[in-house]
Order: sequence, then C-alpha cells, then structure tokens
Amino acid sequence: MFERDDVADLPVPPPVPLSATCTLQGRVTSAAAARDFTAVTLDEWGFPCLIDDAQLVVSELVTNALRHARADVAAGPPIQLRLVNHRFHIGCAVRDSSERVPAPAAGGDLSETGRGLHLVEALTATWGWILIGDGNSGGGGGGKVVWALFEARAS
Repeated sequence: MFERDDVADLPVPPPVPLSATCTLQGRVTSAAAARDFTAVTLDEWGFPCLIDDAQLVVSELVTNALRHARADVAAGPPIQLRLVNHRFHIGCAVRDSSERVPAPAAGGDLSETGRGLHLVEALTATWGWILIGDGNSGGGGGGKVVWALFEARAS
C-alpha cells in the first residue's frame, strides 16, 4: 500500500540518559546545588512540570542528610543525589553516611522544624528508605538511601 516508510527519513533524537548523579560535599550550598541539578536534569528529560515539586523534595532530602548524617560530613563520604527516569516514574534518591532512619515528625503547627517529610509525602507518589552496607563482610556502616517517586507526566 505504501511505497516507502516515511518514518525512516525522520531524524532519530539522541537517547535520553536514564539516570543522572550529583555528588555533594556537605556544604551549606549543597541543597541549592541539588535543586539546580534537579531542574536542569528534569528539563533535559522533558519533565519541566515536575521541577518545582522535585526541587522541594530534593532540597528536603539533602537538608535532612546534612542535618542528620555523621557529625563531620565535610570530612566524611559525600552525599549523593541520583535522579532516575523510569518510564512512568521519576525517582530521586539521596545517599548519606548516617544509619539514622527518617521519620515524619509529630511537631505542632507552630514548630519550626519537622514538616519536611510531610511535604515529601504530599508531593510524591511514594517515598521510603533503605539501609545499605559498606561493602565489607561485616556489613553496617554504609549509611542509607532515602528515595521518592514522582508520577512521570511530560509537559
């Protein structure tokens, strides 16, 4: 019925990376760097409508990592932010050296802290955490990854 394949003449776009990682050194500017990295990455992936919510979530997760990771974060292992583009979801994961598990605070309305994980819960499809080993046979000491998933909706 058709003489030739019209689609074959169309240029093939370069593949979109399925993940992107940013290493943060535990500085006061780390949350801002994480927000910038998230905005650029999501825009490149074609998800600008997720930028605002993802920046807020990433900022909260990185701030928690800075606040609750081991005492001397600057001298310890860096915090890692990883964004993952997986078809129907965009994932973000923050790895730090602390084994202290995150839990939403039960603070009151006038509390100055403790609302962050409630925001994460409200803005994402789901979130959670996993303790990780350090790679040695003894396990432990590897810290944790706190992750969150967004519904992937392109603009």
